[in-house]
Amino acid sequence: VFDADEDEVKSVSVMEGDSVTLNPDPTKIQGFILILWRFEDPVIAQIDGKETSYPSHTEIFRDRLQLDQTGSLTIMNMRNKYSGLYILDVVQRVGTSNMKFTVTVYETPSVIDAGEAEMKFMSVKEGDPVILQTVVHQLHRDELIVWRFGDEGKLIAKHDVETKSPPFYDESDERFRDRLKLDHQTGSLTITNTRTTDSGVYKVKISSNKLTVYEKYIVTISGSDLSPAVVAGIVVAVLLVAAAAAGVIYYRSKIAEMPRIVSGMEGDSVELNTGVTEIQTWDLIEWQSGNEDYPTAKIIRGTGEIITFDDVRQGIFRDRLKLDKKTGSLTITNAGIEHTGPYKLLINNKYKKNFIVYIR
Repeated sequence: VFDADEDEVKSVSVMEGDSVTLNPDPTKIQGFILILWRFEDPVIAQIDGKETSYPSHTEIFRDRLQLDQTGSLTIMNMRNKYSGLYILDVVQRVGTSNMKFTVTVYETPSVIDAGEAEMKFMSVKEGDPVILQTVVHQLHRDELIVWRFGDEGKLIAKHDVETKSPPFYDESDERFRDRLKLDHQTGSLTITNTRTTDSGVYKVKISSNKLTVYEKYIVTISGSDLSPAVVAGIVVAVLLVAAAAAGVIYYRSKIAEMPRIVSGMEGDSVELNTGVTEIQTWDLIEWQSGNEDYPTAKIIRGTGEIITFDDVRQGIFRDRLKLDKKTGSLTITNAGIEHTGPYKLLINNKYKKNFIVYIR
């Protein structure tokens, strides 16, 4: 809450893409007849009695303003052009008073808080393109899209859809020069002619007038000169960086939650070991794969029947899965690069183990 005397100007700062609420002193709007919010000079929002309205000439703020009966004004999906002086005029029976706020909009910070976003795992061979697909199916007219790379959160691409200007790519960084392309329909990012140095954490923040979307991707690029052991080390390092960037501290009791890395060459068989010596008759064993946790294989409780889901994920597991009836461990035979990614083990819907398979 920002208290304000008539001669006092309260300073408020907000990052671009975020929302800000200007809260007046409630004691100074009691029994109001008319409330007027002005930006610089023009009226942008008002309450006359119980009727709230937004003057049509304030197109600059289209669909961004929310004014409630407390007099609080919320401005969503901020941009630098909304920096400036906001004045609240309150008309009461006893007279008129005003409160002033100066708002400063800063560029998106170097670190995007995507801690709540589920990590997606992507893997391709060096030289192949990789597409970091967002959950957005269709951009509208007000989104701000910010892509960053690495634990330092370096800006690599940015697009303000509202301005209708071309996307910004950081050409000062030789690493990605002429190799990035933003999809104008979804905000997805394509990296062409990939290199092993492109391996790492990618984050995107998509802000609009209605909501903000965060997504996080772990990308590994395999080169012909990298052994599976080296690749596994890269994946572990990337995961630790991602955890540190999210502010996660792994205590000893949390170590079991870290994914187990299983790597191999194309054509090899890779085993995901449950660590269980012998499962019980009434245990339900379920294996899932991919970023969307597709059902992959299971052992039915009681009967011990083994089921493999050969048709999921475009049939990449057809005739390649072996499930150990005694331990519940899963083997992928004749593994290919398409089998790279996250796997999850559930025992009786409770005990959980995470794996990352890397095939080069």
